[in-house]
Amino acid sequence: MTDFREEDVTISGAVNLGATVTYTDKGKKSPAVVLIMGTGKLDRDGNGTGMHMDFYRNLAAMFAEQGLVVLRYDKRGTHKSGGDFNSAGLSDFTDDAISVIQYAKALDYVDEDKVIVCGHSEGGIIATLLSQKEPTAGLIILGSAGQNLRDALHYQSRLVGEQSKEKKGITGAIMRRAATEEKVDANQDSLFDKCCATDKDTVFFKGVRISAKWIREHAAVSSEDLVNMLKSYGKPVLAITGTADLSSDYHALDPLRDAPGITCYSPENVNHILREIDDDNSITGVKKQYVRLAARPMHQGTKDTICDWLKQF
Repeated sequence: MTDFREEDVTISGAVNLGATVTYTDKGKKSPAVVLIMGTGKLDRDGNGTGMHMDFYRNLAAMFAEQGLVVLRYDKRGTHKSGGDFNSAGLSDFTDDAISVIQYAKALDYVDEDKVIVCGHSEGGIIATLLSQKEPTAGLIILGSAGQNLRDALHYQSRLVGEQSKEKKGITGAIMRRAATEEKVDANQDSLFDKCCATDKDTVFFKGVRISAKWIREHAAVSSEDLVNMLKSYGKPVLAITGTADLSSDYHALDPLRDAPGITCYSPENVNHILREIDDDNSITGVKKQYVRLAARPMHQGTKDTICDWLKQF
């Protein structure tokens, strides 16, 4: 295992972002990767209340072992980053990621022509969007390539409906009454409709303050838009979504599979955090599954695919 060091820094942009730089050797210029995390308020390591996974910290270690400088950061309005999370839009999170990329390029031990972006979940959507605004050397999209937020949510509601039909006992009966695919879809559509009908940054939806700006900006980007952005990017792309991913449908990779410069990989029985599942993969118990499986190594085939792809840099 390669020894590496970590330094906490503050990156200035529209807001100050708390970040960590992981590196092995400051005596030479190395390729770099910027990690962009998914939705929610987990910290830059991938941890939060009831969700200790170290998912992004372990990803950073894997990249550092391959000789890359790695930057990961807390989202706007969370942990050690400034700004307001609840009023932030997709464009704000994209601009923040660009600030981190520009910071990476300015480091004297980073090859500014070899800065790669690795986006996980919503981070993959952000990585795709910023590819049209900021020069980068390559993209790694984990668990989200080719699928926008609304389609991903409808995929999840379909799984809820299917699994509620299979669930036995009282739990199954409650799920079938309260969480059919139609009811979950209708709730999601109601949220999108409310957010798209206002120009306010935030709204209250069923008693919870939500960023209407974030929903509106996601609604403005179709899955087809994301596919076309990746196809037109012109640099290497690695898109990975496992067949057991409950957040994103691996079939969304199909329009990308024959595109020049894009490598697609759908490992069997691999979930959203790139671990091989060992249970019934219920969407109602997925958080407990993540915490349990996060303690295990990344699926070996997925790790090998990423490391082999990185050799071109």
